[in-house]
Amino acid sequence: MTRFADPDTGQKSMSIMVVTQRDAFSQCMAEIFPADDKSTITKNDTTFKAMNGHAAELAFNHDVVIFDADPEDKGEVAAIKDLLSHRANGTVFLALTDNDVSISQARQLRDIGVDEVLPLSITGESLKAVIDEQLETHKAPAHQTGDGAPALGKVIAVTQARGGIGATTLAVNLACQLVGKSTMFHKSQKMRVALLDFDIQFGNVNVFLDLEDNGGFLQMIEAVEEPDAHFLDSVLQKHALGVDVLCAPAPIAPLQSVRPDAIAGVLDVLQQHYDYVVVDFPRALVDWVEPVLKRATRLVMVTDTTVPCVRQARRLIDFYREENVGLPVEVVVNREKRPLLKSEHVREAEKVLKTKLTHWLPDNPKLARKAADLGQPVIEIKAGSDLGKALTKLAAELKTDSKPAQRTNA
Repeated sequence: MTRFADPDTGQKSMSIMVVTQRDAFSQCMAEIFPADDKSTITKNDTTFKAMNGHAAELAFNHDVVIFDADPEDKGEVAAIKDLLSHRANGTVFLALTDNDVSISQARQLRDIGVDEVLPLSITGESLKAVIDEQLETHKAPAHQTGDGAPALGKVIAVTQARGGIGATTLAVNLACQLVGKSTMFHKSQKMRVALLDFDIQFGNVNVFLDLEDNGGFLQMIEAVEEPDAHFLDSVLQKHALGVDVLCAPAPIAPLQSVRPDAIAGVLDVLQQHYDYVVVDFPRALVDWVEPVLKRATRLVMVTDTTVPCVRQARRLIDFYREENVGLPVEVVVNREKRPLLKSEHVREAEKVLKTKLTHWLPDNPKLARKAADLGQPVIEIKAGSDLGKALTKLAAELKTDSKPAQRTNA
């Protein structure tokens, strides 16, 4: 169904289907989308599994379906999955869940085809913004590569709760692991991976990979025209491990020298040619990371469990989600071994971060320093170490969660 503009006001109208058994939920939607804003609301006081095969004919006649989601209701999740498997039009499906829903539960809903999983605490303005963005995404044609293949690259942003916490180590090892590696007994499909060091004042991805800055980032900053595939191919450095790298500039560049439209152009081109784009975030909060957040399929926040670090991680997650409300966030605790039993301190950290701490990287300073000094990833020089195994496991989990669609071209 297509939204039409009202001839008198120019305002777009849309048809919204609300599925919930809670009166309060329905009332809330009615207040957010009143009749005078040209939106048509259809209420269904039931569940998808109770529609008994009529869900498709009801749901797909609307622009947007907003439903009250309970990820623990296996029957309901199965019914939603079956419904979405038959989706052939541009209907947007938004799940609203309790604020304490786990990342894995939200991920489950995304994996079966739900467009966004949003907290019930979301404001009306934010919900409308998400709907407009999703409708534009469904309406817009997919980017095309030179051979007609759709843009399938997944953007993974890596950021840190404080300086020196190990975000660059994680970004470098993650990018290298995402490439994939074939062995005598296991044939792995190689993925195309780009690693972008956007920490333009303190970035040292090049040091971790034994590369010298080729001036590519400064060329991108100074370029007047929008970057194209040929330009990016000339500034990205091809590493022996299969990762193409955009290094941070050797001279310190002003944070204001980077334009958001340039970053957007870079990402649009890279997503057409790479399976994964890993971005190492700057330490400062700058407006030109907005295009990254808009395109990100996952944000990786590196922290420890100290009180100041946890609080800062929470603040940053909230800030980044202002640009992408439904952005999935993976919190990685670095330099701390996973506890056998969670202490009160860890449980308190989980409450502040509003997520279970499932990703832990053990403290192995000797190996980490050796890897940095040699300019080689930990997973390359000692994959069998405790830190190497933890990094490999984390990368495998992120690779599964952010797996790009299968390319049809050779």
